[in-house]
Amino acid sequence: MRQPAPAAPVNHQPQEAVLSRRRPEIFRPAFFPLLFAAAFVLAAVLPARGAENPVKVSDAPVSFQAKQLSHDDAKQTVTAIGDVQLEQGKKILRADKMVYYLATDTVDAIGNVSLLDDKGDVHFAEYVELSKDLKKGFIHGLLSLLNDGSRFTAAEAYRDKGVTTMRDATYTPCKVCETDPKPLWQLKADKIVHDEKAKTVHYDNARLEFLGVPLLYTPVFSHADPTVKRKSGFLRPSYGYSSDVGTYVEGGYYFGDIAPDKDATLIVRPTSLKGTLLEGEWRERFKNGSMKINLAGAKSDVKKEDGTVEPGRERGDINATGLFDLSNTWRAGFDVQRASDKEFLRLYDLPGQQNVLQSDAYAERFSGRNYARVAATNFQDVRLGTHPGQPSILPEIEDSMTGEPDGMLGGRWTAGFSTLGLYRSSSGEDMQRASVDAGWERRNISPLGFSTRVSLDTRGDFYAVQDSDISKTDPTQSPSSQTFRGTAVAGMTTSYPMVRRFDGSQVVVEPLVGASFSPRINNSPLDIPNEDSIDLQLDTNNLFAENRFPGIDRQEDGARVNYGLKTGLYGDNGRYARAFIGQSYRFSDRTIFPQGSGLENKASDVVGQFNVSLSRYLSGDYRFQMDSHNLSLQRHEFQANAGNATVDASAKYIYIAPTAGTGFTQSRQQALVSGSYKFAHDWWADSEVLADMGEQPGLRRAMVGLNYADECFSFSVEGVRNLINPASGENGTVLMVRLGFKNIGEFNTPHIQLSKAPDTVPAPP
Repeated sequence: MRQPAPAAPVNHQPQEAVLSRRRPEIFRPAFFPLLFAAAFVLAAVLPARGAENPVKVSDAPVSFQAKQLSHDDAKQTVTAIGDVQLEQGKKILRADKMVYYLATDTVDAIGNVSLLDDKGDVHFAEYVELSKDLKKGFIHGLLSLLNDGSRFTAAEAYRDKGVTTMRDATYTPCKVCETDPKPLWQLKADKIVHDEKAKTVHYDNARLEFLGVPLLYTPVFSHADPTVKRKSGFLRPSYGYSSDVGTYVEGGYYFGDIAPDKDATLIVRPTSLKGTLLEGEWRERFKNGSMKINLAGAKSDVKKEDGTVEPGRERGDINATGLFDLSNTWRAGFDVQRASDKEFLRLYDLPGQQNVLQSDAYAERFSGRNYARVAATNFQDVRLGTHPGQPSILPEIEDSMTGEPDGMLGGRWTAGFSTLGLYRSSSGEDMQRASVDAGWERRNISPLGFSTRVSLDTRGDFYAVQDSDISKTDPTQSPSSQTFRGTAVAGMTTSYPMVRRFDGSQVVVEPLVGASFSPRINNSPLDIPNEDSIDLQLDTNNLFAENRFPGIDRQEDGARVNYGLKTGLYGDNGRYARAFIGQSYRFSDRTIFPQGSGLENKASDVVGQFNVSLSRYLSGDYRFQMDSHNLSLQRHEFQANAGNATVDASAKYIYIAPTAGTGFTQSRQQALVSGSYKFAHDWWADSEVLADMGEQPGLRRAMVGLNYADECFSFSVEGVRNLINPASGENGTVLMVRLGFKNIGEFNTPHIQLSKAPDTVPAPP
């Protein structure tokens, strides 16, 4: 069939008869409205893509053109011949010939029929027959080109009372070349029935063809039409194999018709080695929020860490979230993550796999610059091995307020209040803390160009401790204590940026100097437990901070100065190279900083950073911490990215020396290298390698993948080899294959575990 040129108004020729709605009366009530109704009926008999309302004739003006027009009184017909075109708004209908039958109120459109609708879809047919009431229509030789690149074909299509039936039909979202009309893949069916009232599309004898080769066949197949956002039905089954659970199949049912504001899903996964896993999900929306609950359970043998097996144990997990608006300023929510045992989530490859599961309930308030929060939190450690017990937090209350800029002595004030309660098991340490704080900060740029920041901060903290850890190792210490601590700090930081302009670039050099002073804190560190200030890391981000500890439990006191130099070369084209180096000096010999933190001596370690960006394809960042005495590296990190649209590569490296009190008694050193290569228009390969170069060097993870993606199909195969800590539960080799068909779905082979790696790497403390 000849495919016409894109629809457009036909140029007026002298021999044409151009008709308008001011022509004789016979054409006004029947001919023009009915011919234009053909445009809508032609679209209606096609597979609908979102028209939920009945098709109706528009009231917009109709433009009609044809080369010849004749009226046969005997046959009661009106015939238009030669480049017949109807146009109304954005809709254009064309045909070689149109015949209107007055007696039956039907219209035939014959030869090279085409319709451009207002959605941008173009439909072609050899022959169209339709009735005036728009309830019945017939099409022969259908081809629909949708604006998303998809296409439908059918030898015949018939519409009656909202049901469209297509015979010998196909569907594909793939591009079709003129030289090779065969798409990459398509769906074929003997019959496709679209019921607009039931909002379903039904296939008889459906086949999925790939490169013309049939791959899948089903005698009956149906799904909801595109106007339906959800509908109850069985989910696509899947299957797989894992060395842990054996061979399994998975199927389920989606309950989408419960109510407009709620739905549910039930999944069943029988396995050959680990029983049958049941999963359920409930989702519900309310006027002021939403909630989602996921449950999973099975009855199977549990392998304990000592190697013993507990047969036939009932096990499961819950993962639930909710968030609700209580008012214009208050909202409340909850997150629940709990598992029956440490192995369950990883064994069945379920979502939410983490080393520590966190559950909390909270309420928070947002009002201008002010924020308040009330929460309770519980933790579950699911790492293998022995680890310190995780505390429960009840309550956690926080209220912070911030003033207007330039509202107080040319600066901004802050104030806050917080409480915290930590509770462990009967043998653990419990702690309650209440804190108040107030501060003021002002920033100023002097006429000489000095940029200065001045700040004043005060705080008071009250601690109550029961069953203290110190008393368990030192009998002279009381197991219970109450301690009050007051601190204050005054700080000032000033810098003087200097700029030198060059042709196409500029250089900025900015020395920085800061000073802080705090009265000495007389409380012994033994009186106050350290819960939130253990992981201390000195770097360029906190060098000039008044308190370098990350939390509240430890506060820095005494007098200290900080100094550094920042410089950079900035090109007008966006390229730049920046550098910073700095150090801190404390005047007192007294210190509460742990060994290895970089702040245990009067002169701190030297920290610095180099950052360069030569283009969007080439950038690098390097950060370091050097001992102030011998300039030995205590920590350094490197990250680089290079490549273009064809080749892309990145590298990351990190080294961290041991730090007392953190649990890491050995240095940590790792490198991660990854890259991808696009060797064809739709093909690319990627890989990734993670290596440990610390006390126990070796490969920890390796991945290689091959990928393909075009406008309608995607394919990837990925192999992963894990040789990491057994506490993660991820040892082994995994092979994963994905197939994606546009507008139909993605078919995955589940993680296929081919072998298990030996447990050779000990768990961290």
